[in-house]
Amino acid sequence: MRDRTLFGLYLLGLAVILASHSSYLLLFFAFILLLLARSQWLKMLKKSFKAIVFFNIAITLGYLIIALVQQKPWLDYLLLFNLRVFDLTLTTMLFSHYVNIALALSFSKTLSFLLSISLSQIYSYQKSYENFMLALKSRLIKKMSERAQKEFITSVFGYFFTKALYDSEEKSLALKARGFFDKS
Repeated sequence: MRDRTLFGLYLLGLAVILASHSSYLLLFFAFILLLLARSQWLKMLKKSFKAIVFFNIAITLGYLIIALVQQKPWLDYLLLFNLRVFDLTLTTMLFSHYVNIALALSFSKTLSFLLSISLSQIYSYQKSYENFMLALKSRLIKKMSERAQKEFITSVFGYFFTKALYDSEEKSLALKARGFFDKS
């Protein structure tokens, strides 16, 4: 029951963050989230920052360039955007740290099933990636050339793309067999 309640609070928190158009409120919300993290606050802060830094830099620079060219105000919007993304990420990090997602979604067989399919996909891809890296490491004596690195990345990408297509067909059939796509 605790996990379901926290799941409801998580969804409510996401709604509040998404509906907020005040940088002060988002900053206050970030402070509250860090307080909720208790002794893990620094770890959560670092994880959240690392998760969003490249995305936020790319979006911020793109918007900044366009705003400067069009001579529009940009500071308030960028502050609001970056705080919102940070709050959403921090909320999700806290939720995943303190809540057992399987128990939180146990009220719905459909959501539990989708969660188990998603997790099996994640673990499968993670294991494949680890196997690729171990195979590469075991075959290398010296550092790879840039061309060899590009070829390796291309072949790994091709493998994962093909695997994703095959797995999506398999999962789609599994979902159809369980009545997920019935129109009636």
